[in-house]
Amino acid sequence: MQDSGELAALSAGFDDEGEGGTNTRTPTKKQNRNGMNGGRSKGQSHHTRSVSMSDFIGSSSPLSVNMLNQSLKTLIPFASTASEDRKATEQHQEENYLSSDSNTHSGDEVSRCSSRASSNRDEEEKDIGHPLEGSEREDDLSGAARRAEQRASSRSNSSSESTTSGGDSEEFYVSNPTPQIIPPPVETGAVGEKHVIVMVGLPARGKTHMARRLARYLAFFHGARTKVFNVGEYRRKHMSNKQCSSDFFDHKVEKNKKLRATFAKMAMDDMIQFLYEDHAQQQIIKVESLENLGQSAIVEKASQQHQHERHAIRNQQKGVDSGKVAFFDATNTTKARRKWICSQLEGLPLKIIFIESICTDEATIEKNIWDSKVTLPDYEHLKKKREKAYTDFKQRIANYEKVYQKVDEDNLSWVKLINNGQKVVINRIHGFLPMKMVQFLTNIHAFPHSFFLSRHGQSEYNKSLKIGGDSDLTELGEQYALDLGKFASEKICVDEETGEAKPARLWTSSLVRTVQTARHIPHPKIKHPETGRNEWIQMDHRIYRSLDELYAGVCDGMTYEEIEQMYPEDFQRRQEDKFNYRYPRGESYLDILSRLDPLVMEMESYREPLLIVGHQAVLRLLYGYFIGKKREDCPRLSIPLNTVIKLTPRTYDCEEERICLSTQISQDDGQAEPPSH
Repeated sequence: MQDSGELAALSAGFDDEGEGGTNTRTPTKKQNRNGMNGGRSKGQSHHTRSVSMSDFIGSSSPLSVNMLNQSLKTLIPFASTASEDRKATEQHQEENYLSSDSNTHSGDEVSRCSSRASSNRDEEEKDIGHPLEGSEREDDLSGAARRAEQRASSRSNSSSESTTSGGDSEEFYVSNPTPQIIPPPVETGAVGEKHVIVMVGLPARGKTHMARRLARYLAFFHGARTKVFNVGEYRRKHMSNKQCSSDFFDHKVEKNKKLRATFAKMAMDDMIQFLYEDHAQQQIIKVESLENLGQSAIVEKASQQHQHERHAIRNQQKGVDSGKVAFFDATNTTKARRKWICSQLEGLPLKIIFIESICTDEATIEKNIWDSKVTLPDYEHLKKKREKAYTDFKQRIANYEKVYQKVDEDNLSWVKLINNGQKVVINRIHGFLPMKMVQFLTNIHAFPHSFFLSRHGQSEYNKSLKIGGDSDLTELGEQYALDLGKFASEKICVDEETGEAKPARLWTSSLVRTVQTARHIPHPKIKHPETGRNEWIQMDHRIYRSLDELYAGVCDGMTYEEIEQMYPEDFQRRQEDKFNYRYPRGESYLDILSRLDPLVMEMESYREPLLIVGHQAVLRLLYGYFIGKKREDCPRLSIPLNTVIKLTPRTYDCEEERICLSTQISQDDGQAEPPSH
C-alpha cells in the first residue's frame, strides 16, 4: 500500500490536469495513424480520469479504506464505472481549463507533470500487482498525462492544426478506400458449394416425393436455389401418353433403350445449364452435342476449347454463386447409368450424392401406385379404367426389376433409405448440407397426413390495435376457443371413413393467448396405433417457445401508427423488405426460420394429424412452406382469425381447405397494416 508521500506525488499530477484541463486542438490525420502523435512516450494513456486525488490528500483526517479504493479506481480505469459523478467531474475539469490562460503552462512544465504521473503510475502498479502488461498496460495510463502530452504536441504543431470544439475531428475518421459495396446474397444461404442429388430406385418407391420435398426444404429454410429434373417429364413432352405403356420400358428393345437415354441426356444438359448459367458452360454443352452427333472433324477442332472451358469453370466459378442443388430424378437402376451420370459431371466443381429408396413392404407399394401412379399423365387416356392402368404400371415395375442393381459402389457418396427411413445406411457423406439432407430424409414419408393451422382467438392487444405482447383473450377470443375445442374433437380426432377415434396431436406457443385458445380441447385416452392399448393421450398438449410470435423488440406493444411516427425510417425499411427487416432489438421473418427448422423436421415425421395454435407471422411461414410459396412472399400471406387452415402435402402439390368456425365473429385482428403492406 502507498504511503502519503506517494499519494501526494500522484495527486500533484492530477491537480495539474484539473487546472489545465484538456487541449481543444484536434490531432492531425498523420498523428492519428501514429497513435495520436509520434512523440508519445511509453506508458502514456489516452484514457480519461474521473476522480481528483486532491479530494483525498491535504485533509487532516487519515485515509479510509473507501478513500483508498476510490484513489485506486483513478489509476485502474477498468475498475471504475461510467457514473454520472464521473461525467460531471470531467466536465468541470474541461470548463476550468477553457476559462484559464493555457499559455501559462510551458511545454517543459507539462512534460514534467506527464513524466511524474507516468512514473507514479508504474510504482502504483507494482504495489497492487496490476495484471496488465505490454501494450495493454501502455493503453491504461493517466488521463492527465494524455491531455498534457496533447497540449505540448499541439503547440509544437500549431502551424498545421486548427482549433475545434466539436466531435467532427479527424480523430474519428475511418479510412476505407476499398469498401464492400455489395452485401452477401440472401438467396444462397449457408449451403456451400453446388450439389447434384441423383435419385435411385424402382418405380413407386417415393423417389419423386423425396426429391420434391427435399428441394422445397433446402430452398425455404437454407436459401438454396433448387430444381428437380424429372426424366419422365422430358419423355412425356416428346411422346404421347399411349406410347408410354409398359412395353416402352422393356430393356430388351434397343430402340426404346436409346430413346430413354436421349431423354436422360436432355435432362442432364438442362441440369448443368441450371448449375452453371454462363457462356463457358453453354460452349461445353455445344461441344458435347456435336460429339453426340458424330461430327468428328468439328469435334476434333472444338475439343481443346471444350477442355479449356471446363478448366475455367473449375478455377473461376468454384465457390461463386454457390448454393444451387439440382435433383436428377429417374430410376437410374443400373451401374452403367450411374457411371454415365458421373462421367457427364466429371471435372465440374460440385458434389454428387446418390439417394436410393428401397421398399420391401408390398402394402406400401400398392398404396403408392393407387395414390399417385395411376393418376399420372401417362394414364390420362385410362382415366375411367384405373384397373388397367394399375396392371400396366405393375408390369413397368417388373421390367425394371429385371435389370435393377442396388447401389453398392464404395467410391460414391450415397444414402440408402429402407422402408420410408426405418433403416438408413450412408457412405462417404460429409459436410453440413449433406448431413441436413440425411436428417430430413429420415423424417419424411409418403403417407398422406394433414396439418391444421389456427391463430389464437382475438386478444386484448388485437382489440387495441397493438402488436406483440402477451395479453389474454377477449370475449370473442374465448368464444373461438370453445368453437375450436368442438371442431378438434369432432373433425380432427375422428376418422372420416370409419367414424372412430384416431390419434391426433396438438402444439401451441408459450404465450398466454394460444394456451387459452387450446384449453377447451379434450384429452381422452384412446388406443395406441401400434400397441393397441388405451395409452394414447388424445391431443396431448405440447408447448414450444419456438412457435412464439415474431418479437418486435422496442416496438412490442405499439400500434403501426405509433411505429410510423416514432421510427419512420424503420417503418419505411420494413415496407421495402418485410421478410429481412429486423425490428430494433427484435426479430425478422428470417430469424423465425431458424427456430422453425427443427419443428418442421418433426412435423414431416408425423403420420397423425397435427393441430398448431399459433401466431400470424409463424403460421405464415409454415403455411408458405407447405403450400409452395417463396419465403420472401410469406410476410404478406393471409392468415385470418377464427379460421382453421387444413393442409395435406402430396407429391406434386398440397391440398388446402379453410374452415371458418363462426361467421358471427369478425376475422379482423385489429392490426390492419398500411396498404403498402
